[in-house]
Amino acid sequence: MPKFKPVTRKSGELIRAEDWNKIQEDIQADIEELDTKITQLRKYVDSLNESTTILNPASPVGMSYSLTENIPGEKDNYVTTVVGPITRQWAMERGKVGELCKFGLAEYFEVLDYWAGAEDGDKKALEILFEYLDGTSAVVSGLFIHECSKLRPKGTENPFLEYLLSPNERVWYRYRVKNPHPEKEVFNITFRKIEPGCILKIGNVINFKSKMTTL
Repeated sequence: MPKFKPVTRKSGELIRAEDWNKIQEDIQADIEELDTKITQLRKYVDSLNESTTILNPASPVGMSYSLTENIPGEKDNYVTTVVGPITRQWAMERGKVGELCKFGLAEYFEVLDYWAGAEDGDKKALEILFEYLDGTSAVVSGLFIHECSKLRPKGTENPFLEYLLSPNERVWYRYRVKNPHPEKEVFNITFRKIEPGCILKIGNVINFKSKMTTL
């Protein structure tokens, strides 16, 4: 920041035009630099977020399996009890659609991360229902879920953020979905299978991120 040097005068003395102009220029430079720093600080504060991870959340609906169990009709399993943070899975076999699992949250957040995969996948197999504390709801539908028996490219439809491989190279994909109404408190989220031609699986780990609010 420019070091402001005041030009002082005794009472009744006149100030030269060049001195007055220099004072104004220094003040303007200080104000512009301060404004730039405030803008940078505001951008930094706006970028801050709080991340919460829930391991093994309870669900009042759906069927959960260990990672070493075959889902009915499934050709293989993960041959280990743990893959990264995932220790169980909610799943639904081929030929069925409906609710896989439902988690109570009572939280405000911007985005939700979840782990999923599907045998006979590479289909728009999932929708997520957001239920809010005010009694309203919103649905994000037609979410593409990648094949779990072999690692797939990210692609452009619902591209995954990262992936995990089991010892036999079956895959869990980490996806992100935006909360349609981040200004509302989310009471429940429900994962629904909407494609009967696959075995859809949701891992027992979710993560959500919310912007930090300033006082």
